[in-house]
Amino acid sequence: MRNIIVVLVLLATGCASATSVDKTKMAEGYYMKGLSYLEQKDLEMASVEFQRSVQTNTKNKMSYYALGIISDMQGKPLDAEKYYREAIDIDSEFSEARNALGVVYSKQKRWKEALKEFNKSLENKLYTTPHVPSVNIGDVYMAQHEYGKAAEAYREAKRFVNSDFTILKLGLALFEAGMIKDAIEEFQEGVALNQKNVNIRYSLALAQLKDGNKKSALVEFKKIVDLAPESDIALKARDYIKNLKP
Repeated sequence: MRNIIVVLVLLATGCASATSVDKTKMAEGYYMKGLSYLEQKDLEMASVEFQRSVQTNTKNKMSYYALGIISDMQGKPLDAEKYYREAIDIDSEFSEARNALGVVYSKQKRWKEALKEFNKSLENKLYTTPHVPSVNIGDVYMAQHEYGKAAEAYREAKRFVNSDFTILKLGLALFEAGMIKDAIEEFQEGVALNQKNVNIRYSLALAQLKDGNKKSALVEFKKIVDLAPESDIALKARDYIKNLKP
């Protein structure tokens, strides 16, 4: 009799384990379907699949994260916050979700909460894209006109990924902080990385003007017109060219 009970317990345990595995696989399948719909920008059907996923497996953090993304795209910050929180409750080191939650807070100008989440995301040493929340931290400080702190954050982002995008933000923060020569150095580095980036060239020209170097600024403004003659920034450059001509 005792042996029979043991066998029944083992069978029950095995069935429970199999059921758990099946639910995990089903949830993953719903998640993958949701991603497919999301790639097609079918937010409604994507949301349906992600909801099925979390209903099948309440521990599927990626589906909660995806629901947060959809809610944010739909302009539903409270829902986005709720879903990102669900994902973080499952995995406190889920840096992508923490960064995304920080963005939601930033859009609402909840600066302290945003900074908390961005910094929390950076505590995970295995996070593969730490430059993203670093840039976001810089953006928060720029919005609050704390240009020195913004420059520090952008410099940290640049340490992780040295791109013309990050360099432009760093240069703008330095410019606003009154560190014109440092800003010029950054913009020049950005131009060297991407000579077709007219935004960096325009910022460089403005910094050179601020520094009293009209000749160099004029060269940059002309280059902008050559690179993007039909753009709005070229219209601005043409105005400067007219005023700077001898």
